[in-house]
Amino acid sequence: MLRRSLLLTPFLARSAAAPVDDAIRYAEEHNSTGLVVIHKGRIVTENYWKGWTRDSSGPIYSASKSITSTLIGMAIEDGKIRGVDQSMADFVSTWKGTPKQAITIRHALSMTSGIKVGGDAAAAGVDQFTQTAALPMEHEPGSHWAYNTPVYRMLLRVLEKATGEPLAAYTKRKLTGPLGMEHGGWDGLPAGDETSYTWFRCTVRDMARFGELVLGRGEFQGKRLVSAKWLAEAQKSSQQLNPAYGYLWWLNGQKAFQTPAGRLQQGMLWPDSPRDAVGALGALDKKIYVVPSLGLVVARHGGAAGVQRVLGPNQGFDNQLLSKVCQGVSNPA
Repeated sequence: MLRRSLLLTPFLARSAAAPVDDAIRYAEEHNSTGLVVIHKGRIVTENYWKGWTRDSSGPIYSASKSITSTLIGMAIEDGKIRGVDQSMADFVSTWKGTPKQAITIRHALSMTSGIKVGGDAAAAGVDQFTQTAALPMEHEPGSHWAYNTPVYRMLLRVLEKATGEPLAAYTKRKLTGPLGMEHGGWDGLPAGDETSYTWFRCTVRDMARFGELVLGRGEFQGKRLVSAKWLAEAQKSSQQLNPAYGYLWWLNGQKAFQTPAGRLQQGMLWPDSPRDAVGALGALDKKIYVVPSLGLVVARHGGAAGVQRVLGPNQGFDNQLLSKVCQGVSNPA
């Protein structure tokens, strides 16, 4: 039986959202511009604030990483990348014959490349791919976890080199087109003959559509876009230095985690939510949560929530918002 999807199910009126009213109030009070909640294929609420509408879009910052993870899986399944253990040097010519040749696609996906964490220097005229490639190695690949956005962004150029297509074209053909993400696309800055890509930009509905693909284990509207095997691999601990990190996905249910700042903490990311919850998380509290055990997708756009951003503690925005939604759909009025 096919799961109903965003493209087949009409959005419900605000009055239908009573089970998640607490979550809606919390989101509104914490600088959100949009919130969509889907439960078991049914949209239970869609809300906008601060002048936003269903067609308003903006960058989702590091939540883009989980979209990139999915595109990498697609490129592997297309035979364009041999696998996660392929050397990055196959796409970074200056790394060939150097110690950096040991850095693999897996290391870039899991934040264990060992490359020095450089500043986010994306700017017009600066080829961030070349700039990041020139940074020194500080650790043996796989031996140290560090949240490294410039190294992650190298994967966007890798996708172009591997597929032979512009990133925008490959993304539209493989992901945004089939999902109906009408406002989804990559922001970038010119860098000579290349583009230094920054972040993915989309609407709250687009975020929720991506969440539906993940909840459907790679299938959407009866069409297989990426394998369930890849998503399962991407959403399990990619290493034990930070067990709550997969291939550019944040994972609940682990015994400990490192924050992006490198602080090790004990316990789950979101202790009041199901253990199988996963998240695509971005700066200014851009959120796509998927909770398979509840058949749940939550998408939140907006500015910084203005509360503690450290993952894990009960006061954290992630834990509060997600747990309120989970409680609402699990215990409807």
